[in-house]
Amino acid sequence: MLQKIVFQDNIYQLSRSIDTVYEGLMLDLSGEYFFDKTVDDLLFFDVSIQKLYRQIQTNPQLSGYLQILQALNSCQNRYIKLVDSVLQGNSSMKEEFVPLMPKLTAISELHVKLHREMTSTIQKNDKSDDSRDIVSQNELSELLNF
Repeated sequence: MLQKIVFQDNIYQLSRSIDTVYEGLMLDLSGEYFFDKTVDDLLFFDVSIQKLYRQIQTNPQLSGYLQILQALNSCQNRYIKLVDSVLQGNSSMKEEFVPLMPKLTAISELHVKLHREMTSTIQKNDKSDDSRDIVSQNELSELLNF
């Protein structure tokens, strides 16, 4: 139970931080003040999402595994949107990002790949969860014969 709370809390905080940086990039911010911090945040998000995914992926017996994975998937979607926004030059600091474009492109490609993998895992586990909850015809007959 504690691990579920920790994962959920960390994913929640990461998602909120990604949203804050994304919204900040929509403002007319000065690169002199915010560029280094933004780059640090982008790299922090990259490493954190990968680390969380590895920890969750290696512990499928976690209580609420599927919900945790879905929350991380949502968080990663936000991150991909943020990186893509930077790559498309949707920022007042677009000139400052030019030297980082190859690195950000590689990060984006990696996260798109991880997103596909995570989505596949979610779909596979979601189907197996559904099959456990289905009542067979024999079980239904037994239940109705009281």
